[in-house]
Amino acid sequence: MNEVQDSVIVTAGATAHGVCVHHHDFPEVRAEGQSTKEAAALLANKLAAAMDTALTDWRRQSLTKAITDVSEYVKREG
Repeated sequence: MNEVQDSVIVTAGATAHGVCVHHHDFPEVRAEGQSTKEAAALLANKLAAAMDTALTDWRRQSLTKAITDVSEYVKREG
């Protein structure tokens, strides 16, 4: 399977029509939306916000890769 699709995990959301999305490498950062595209776009924003707390180069690189993966996923959903 595609590496990007394997990295972006989609599960049922808290509401009947919602979905929850997280990146494989950052399961603690999740976003919910009415569609996978909406949830993934919110996730990309949350991951970008987490860059403020990334104190090491390794963490920043990991977050950058996750943001890229999620952004590519959003483009494919669109």
